[in-house]
Amino acid sequence: MRKGIFIFGLSILAACNSTAQIYLEPLTGYQTGVNRRPHFQQISTGLSAVWIAGRNYELSVRVQRNWGFAAHSVDSSFTTDPSLPLFAPAREVIVPTGWTFSLDHRFILKSQHPDRHFSILLFSGFSSQKIAVRYTGDAAHYTVLNPDATQKKFSLFGGTGMEYMKYLGPDRVFVQLTISSPPLNGVIKYPSSFSFMSPLSFLFGYSIHIKRKKHEN
Repeated sequence: MRKGIFIFGLSILAACNSTAQIYLEPLTGYQTGVNRRPHFQQISTGLSAVWIAGRNYELSVRVQRNWGFAAHSVDSSFTTDPSLPLFAPAREVIVPTGWTFSLDHRFILKSQHPDRHFSILLFSGFSSQKIAVRYTGDAAHYTVLNPDATQKKFSLFGGTGMEYMKYLGPDRVFVQLTISSPPLNGVIKYPSSFSFMSPLSFLFGYSIHIKRKKHEN
């Protein structure tokens, strides 16, 4: 893991030494897990710093925070108190949150329209996911057998997607549809009602022009 972080850091430093145009891209959107029920849902916010290396390629560094919606389900709890019913419902609340730090590659497809284009996206980096679990019910008298527990994972991840971008003067607006892997080796080691997210994301953002190439100054 340390070696991966070191190599990732060198890649970012190499990008920072570029003299190409620079954009800042705040973004937001929605994502849902596609790998297993329950289908977790999140709101995402993030910021990218983009370096343009050529007409058909851009490199960016992205930090993204994911805010989860609570997923609800009902489990069974039991008691040994003979004065109470043997079974009782226990409400389970699961909240997925996390963040990612990635190096993104934007491969721009040729277009007949100079003010807009499509791109293929490839990205990889580090992902941290936390799936928080809590139960509500009569915990004083009832016990949930084999309950889910809060899980955390920090590891490498990767993903791909498509993007549509339109120019607005020196700035740009864009829409992205991407799919990402869960954190690598992110396996829940006991039977559970969830797994770490493999998110399908719908994101939109605004690309703010910061710097021009040296020969344009």
